[in-house]
Amino acid sequence: MTNDVRATLSTFRDGTAVLFERRYATTADDLWEAVTSPERLARWLGPVYGDLRAGGTYELRMGEDLAGAAENAVGEIRDCDAPQMFSVTWRFPGEGETFVIVSVRPEDDGALLELQHYGLTPAGARGYAGGWHASLDQLADHVADVPVRSWQEAFDAALPLYRDQAGGETGGGQPTVASS
Repeated sequence: MTNDVRATLSTFRDGTAVLFERRYATTADDLWEAVTSPERLARWLGPVYGDLRAGGTYELRMGEDLAGAAENAVGEIRDCDAPQMFSVTWRFPGEGETFVIVSVRPEDDGALLELQHYGLTPAGARGYAGGWHASLDQLADHVADVPVRSWQEAFDAALPLYRDQAGGETGGGQPTVASS
């Protein structure tokens, strides 16, 4: 993990957003496959189940591979413009619905991934920043074909980077999330 890949936290009228830009030493097509293929997702983030197309629903099992577990994110796939962008609603049990947009594009000798997570509380955004930071570190391991580090260890290292951030820059309003 390096500090030059930190998230930006921004506050809008409708909530706080976590924004990441990460460069990976792989092709854009390979990176897209790593973030959308159920087989590849299971290797670094967790098994995903559901109707995996625009308008469908998903369950991402990031803890034990059990339906309905507290560590599972669920939502709707709002939009997909393969191999460049997808957007989903995102909710853990007991939390409100938020929105995630992921885009991939070629850049220089590799690929750029942008991850935007909107509609969070300031405290929630700090936790999600640490969590996404850890997960994107795991993605880096996966595309580099090295053993994927422990999420908990990566999270414990990343969380202090965001602990004192209350929301960063202030914007005018929450960006619009595309829907199909």
